[in-house]
Amino acid sequence: MKVGIENVISELTEQEKHYFPAGLEGELKVVRKIWRPYSRVYRIQAGANGSTRYFWVKMFKMPEGFKEKADKYLSRLKTEFDITQKLQAAFVDTAEMGVISPLAFFPQFGAVVTWESKGQPLSDLIDRYARLWSKDANDSLLLDYAHKCGQALARMQQFTLHDTEYDPFELIEYADIRLQRLVKNKRAPFSEAQRKQVLTFLEREIPHVSIEERRVCGVHSDFAAFNVLAADGHITLTDFTSFKTGSSYVDLTYFYQRLGGFLHKPIFRENFIRQLQQEFLSGYGISGIEHHRMFTLSLVRHTINNFSSLARNRRGGLGKIPLPHVQLFHRRIFHIYREWLDQVCV
Repeated sequence: MKVGIENVISELTEQEKHYFPAGLEGELKVVRKIWRPYSRVYRIQAGANGSTRYFWVKMFKMPEGFKEKADKYLSRLKTEFDITQKLQAAFVDTAEMGVISPLAFFPQFGAVVTWESKGQPLSDLIDRYARLWSKDANDSLLLDYAHKCGQALARMQQFTLHDTEYDPFELIEYADIRLQRLVKNKRAPFSEAQRKQVLTFLEREIPHVSIEERRVCGVHSDFAAFNVLAADGHITLTDFTSFKTGSSYVDLTYFYQRLGGFLHKPIFRENFIRQLQQEFLSGYGISGIEHHRMFTLSLVRHTINNFSSLARNRRGGLGKIPLPHVQLFHRRIFHIYREWLDQVCV
C-alpha cells in the first residue's frame, strides 16, 4: 500500500486529544516539502489557542521488496523517537540547551514526527561568520555556542553512561577494513606501506589505553555543528537516527574534527576555528582531554573513515562522478588526511 503525508496528518488529526491536548484550530497544513534521496521531510503548521506552532514529519521511502532495508529504516526512526524521549530528562533543568522534542512515531507509515526547534544549524553560522573577511562581532556568540555543545555532550553522555568497559582493540578491525579499501582504490594516494604504518601504530598504542579512557555511553554517531540548531544563546541537538552505544570519545572527537574540517577551505580564520575547538573541549569539562591516548586513536578512526568515504565517493552520492573542481578539492583533502596520518602514526 502506498502511503504519504496525508496518512500521517489523518492519524494525528484522529488522535488529536492525545497529540494536541490543547486542541487544534483549523486543519494541519503542509507548508514546506524537502525531497531527500531516502526520505521525504515535511514542515506542518498547527494552530492552537490563537498561536501557531510547527512540527516536522520525516518519512523514509520504504523500498518495496526489500524488507531488510525497510526494517533498517524503521529501526532508525524508532531509535530517534525513543532516545529523544528519554533525553528530555537530561536537559530538563537547563534553559540553554536541549534536544529535539518528539511528537509521534508511526511505523506503519515509516514516519517520525518532531516539534520544530528554533535556530539555524551552527555550521551555517560558522560558515557565515568565521571567514577571513568576516567581522569579529559574532565571535563571542559562536564561542559560547561551541562551549555549550561541549556541555551538552557531557550531559548526554553522563545520562546514558553504561556500566561496561570499551574494548579499544575493536578499532583495529574497523580501521583495517577501510585501510584496505584505500589501498585498492586508485583514486586514493594510499599505499600498503602506509596501511601497515597505521596498523602498527594502533597495535602499539591500544594496549596502553587506561581504564579511565574506556567509558561506554550513548553515541550520537553524527555529533557535529550541522546537527546543532543555535539561536538566542540556546542550542538544540538534532538527528538521533544513528544513536547507539560505544566509546565516549567517538562523538567528542567527531565534533572536534569536523570543526577543524572548515580549514580544508582556505577561506576561514584558522586561529578562530582553533578557538572554537578549544572552547568546545572546555565546555566538555575534562582538562587536557585532547592529550588522552583514546582522543588520538579516535581522531585516527574518524580520519580513516572520512578518507575511505571520500575515496569511494560516498559523500557525493552513490553512483555519481564528482565534477572536476570537486575532485580537485577531494585530492586536497586526501593530501591533508595522508599527511596527518603520517605525522601521528609514527
